[in-house]
Amino acid sequence: MRRASPLVLLVVVGSASAHAQGTQAHELWPELQLEYRLDDRTKVIGMASYNRDRDSGSVYQAETGLSFDHRFTDVISGRIGYRHGFATDGGDFYENRLLAEQTFRMVLPALVIVDFRTREDFRWLNTGFSVRLRERVQVQRETTIGDYTFKPYASAELYFDTRYDQFSRYRLIVGTTFPIGPRFSIEPYLAHQVDVVPSSKIVDALGLILTVTF
Repeated sequence: MRRASPLVLLVVVGSASAHAQGTQAHELWPELQLEYRLDDRTKVIGMASYNRDRDSGSVYQAETGLSFDHRFTDVISGRIGYRHGFATDGGDFYENRLLAEQTFRMVLPALVIVDFRTREDFRWLNTGFSVRLRERVQVQRETTIGDYTFKPYASAELYFDTRYDQFSRYRLIVGTTFPIGPRFSIEPYLAHQVDVVPSSKIVDALGLILTVTF
């Protein structure tokens, strides 16, 4: 938990700074994930998502991707994948991204789980190549009411972008994963995202992930 404290502090300070001078947007982030389990520890994940401005109703960006997730031990897992992002509003944005993730899991008393995830994004953008490093701390705990179990969680994530040689973004998320039978789950969440470069911007988003498992 000592590792989480500097991250949370930086997120809070950055958020307060951006609130003082940044623009604000309200967005919707729906996403579909298709998971195919190769075995008990390995799965292939296909995804598609888009970003929609809730004030204007316009969709301005979409993303598709494929990744491979493997749990090496009960506490260490990894992921490699590819993402393709593109503008849907006539803009010139596009992105081809290779990603790698390493996650370390801690199980605390009262069955609280803390995941420390590091992600490296290798990005080929319309503006050139760059690398983005992302450090996320997520706290979650399975909760059972009657015979139904769901998983609330909260996370804080910090981004470092080599285009600017500084921390560029902070993101806070609270959400819950609700299973629907053996193959489906839905995950509504609220996100508060703060960009500090190249310009200050605050995004408050409502996200919804539908996962189908095969």
